[in-house]
Amino acid sequence: MALSDVTEPSQRIRAGVDRVSSRAPGGELPGSGSPAPSGGSPGAARDLVGSPYPQAVARGFEIAAHLQVRSWDTALDHLQKTQQAALADILRHARSTAFGRKHDFARVRHHDDYVRHVPVGDYDTFSPYIDRMRAGERNLLVPENVVYFGNSSGSSNHGKSKFLPITDRQIRHQQRAGADAALRYMNWSADYGLFSGFTLGLFPPTTMRREGPVLVTSNPALMMTKMPLFTRPVYLPEESVRVIPNYEEKLGVIAERYLDHDVRAVTGTTCWFTLLFEKVLAAARARGRSARTVSDVWPNLRVLFGGGVAAGPYLPVIRELTGRADITLVDTYNATEGGVYASSDFLGQPGMLMLPHRGTFFEFVRLDERGTPGATRYPLWAVEKDRSYSIVVTTVSGLYAYELGDIVRFASTDPPRIEFVGRLSGCLSVTQELTTHVEIERAVAYALSACPSVTVDFGAAADVAVDGTAKSRYVLFVEFQPGAAPADLKAFSAAFDEGLCKQNRVYGEHRKNEVALLPALVVPLAMGGARRFMELVTKGNVQGKFPRIIDDTKKKLLWDQAGTR
Repeated sequence: MALSDVTEPSQRIRAGVDRVSSRAPGGELPGSGSPAPSGGSPGAARDLVGSPYPQAVARGFEIAAHLQVRSWDTALDHLQKTQQAALADILRHARSTAFGRKHDFARVRHHDDYVRHVPVGDYDTFSPYIDRMRAGERNLLVPENVVYFGNSSGSSNHGKSKFLPITDRQIRHQQRAGADAALRYMNWSADYGLFSGFTLGLFPPTTMRREGPVLVTSNPALMMTKMPLFTRPVYLPEESVRVIPNYEEKLGVIAERYLDHDVRAVTGTTCWFTLLFEKVLAAARARGRSARTVSDVWPNLRVLFGGGVAAGPYLPVIRELTGRADITLVDTYNATEGGVYASSDFLGQPGMLMLPHRGTFFEFVRLDERGTPGATRYPLWAVEKDRSYSIVVTTVSGLYAYELGDIVRFASTDPPRIEFVGRLSGCLSVTQELTTHVEIERAVAYALSACPSVTVDFGAAADVAVDGTAKSRYVLFVEFQPGAAPADLKAFSAAFDEGLCKQNRVYGEHRKNEVALLPALVVPLAMGGARRFMELVTKGNVQGKFPRIIDDTKKKLLWDQAGTR
């Protein structure tokens, strides 16, 4: 598509001139940034393709943001009532289904009834119903015909594919939850001019595989096709780019095609942002521009809507590539099973604010009780701060008391702010220490603080029976940003090991006097090694994330990226 085809309905603005008029909390101007250089002349303004929406629409977004945030806060203020209403609505809708009749939904009046009638299940519990639904049968888990099934695989199902039903009701709830996250950001930052530019989405190809009467896709790809009408004119890329299956190729096309667009937000899985930014800078320099950072190309880029992985490890590289220490990252906790569960609230406190009013009923089983007969199922209004739980969800798409496979905890309970801790089947453990990926991330953060450096990505594996002994060790594979490796790799390794001892009591006990664990080994990857590894294991899948816990097969692939053993 020619550039003129894109710019016809749009307006031209001067880069670096169109700013947000109100300051965000802390006195920073959310839209501030340097004018983009043109043709190698630093500071020279250049034309950018603007959105078709005039500045006047900002007032409408301001009103919508206030109303949406007020509704969310009201739901949190009446948490128990909100969640009980969500459960009642889900069960009332499905009480005549095969599952609803089997579990006597009509007799469920409150949470205690629900616990007695519906046991905790997993994908295997629901797969017989789902297989029949994929063949076109209805009134099994939900009364309506289900057209869309989200294809997902992972450790929660031993790597086998899952086909999760996504009903029209869930799609509507996800649309509203996505609006919740965006409008709370606007309300906090006063960035009501966000849609005077473009939002760029990094998602899988929006293709759907026909299987008899149903369509199999991914949840992010499906939601791209279900985007509300008012956001479509300001959302990139166009359909011709969205359907490109090779993600490396897609990012290259995006960087080339939208270099001169007024991109103000990027949304997608957090770990892919840096790859996009590298391609944008390469495309700009190929055109002879002296672009030092992404802000020289997209001066009004001020917010990233991420999720899928913990954001902390990526922020230093994101800030360096964008040239903005104040760039905002809106983090979300989401799953194909139910949609968006929580999002950032920008109050400077850890965790993400729960969304109790968007079609999911939440329960939690204490990790130390999980698997025991009669383990208590705590509703959202009864959880405790800083305790680890397995999360259990009931959704409008027909999953009832479904154990998701995630380990979570709450940084606060009033309001509830949730933190993702790890996967039930995704711990690194050679001596029963059960180290989670969050503990690994925090140990790396400790090492980065002790030995100033910047990582591109990292993951930890285990070596068992080291040098013929009965002892084991952790191996951290890490790619450092060029020019930002630690001055002393041995000191970094020692700091990582010390961080693990601080994060995991059992690891520390088994490291003492090297009773069972030897010092951790840090293996630097060659430049570009993390990306090459991801290409091998994900085949370009945008939902792929650099694993924090590395199995033996992936460990061999990473050794190949390390150069020498």
